[in-house]
Amino acid sequence: MKALAEKLKTVVNGSSVCILTSPIGRALESAEILNSVFNVGCEQHKVLWSESRHPEDFPVALDLVRSHKDRAEVLILVTHYEYAEGFPRYFAKEELDVQLRSESIQKGEALVIDCQQKTWSHIS
Repeated sequence: MKALAEKLKTVVNGSSVCILTSPIGRALESAEILNSVFNVGCEQHKVLWSESRHPEDFPVALDLVRSHKDRAEVLILVTHYEYAEGFPRYFAKEELDVQLRSESIQKGEALVIDCQQKTWSHIS
């Protein structure tokens, strides 16, 4: 996770950052590692817990993202594998009106979505 944080730091390139995390287990531990690099604190949100990963919960997560979009130039969501499978596609469709190709995100990896350019990249 520390290596991923360093890679993300290069991508962020000095932009302001906000870290939103699940309050459970490995996600919270990972968010704390990210915070050790970005030093911005972590906000815990239960909706990002994998128990809340059902597609009907995605609008609540999208509202969370929307409510933070003016707080930082970069939002980092730290959640669980099950949630990470579906939410990026939902976000891209609903917020950017683009179809995100299926990306398999493994532990210690990230999907970076540039909302202005409507592009994405996979960082591992």
